Amino acid sequence: MRSFDGYRHREAFCLMKYAAEDGSEVEWIWNSRDGVTPFCVSNRAGDKMLKHVDWHLDRRLFNYQPLACERIFVSLSPERARQRAQQQVEHFWDRDDCAHIREMYGTKENAIEGFIADSRVGEAPDLVEIGSLEPTNDNSI
Repeated sequence: MRSFDGYRHREAFCLMKYAAEDGSEVEWIWNSRDGVTPFCVSNRAGDKMLKHVDWHLDRRLFNYQPLACERIFVSLSPERARQRAQQQVEHFWDRDDCAHIREMYGTKENAIEGFIADSRVGEAPDLVEIGSLEPTNDNSI
């Protein structure tokens, strides 16, 4: 279904403003695809959340050329999905409050594969930095 100027998502190809609640940081992030974006992302330092704000300022820019070091949203790749799943499983595996993960999957590898299966590869957003195209340390919500 196409409903936003011929795109499935209102934020398709938009440059969007993300800001810290206290106003100390603002970052403009481009969505390089016709896909959803998170309401919040971690700042570059990883110590604050930036919220998508001032939606009326979002601008659809199909041919936007991000500068080196700007962050953009891309579709989650299989490699990045595996990396995220491995990090999550390592983080939660031995925690007492996450015993259900061990019970559900039995092994770390099964848990990783299960997390990957739930990750919506090719569809979910991922945040990368232009220049390196490396994923950022992001805890999107």
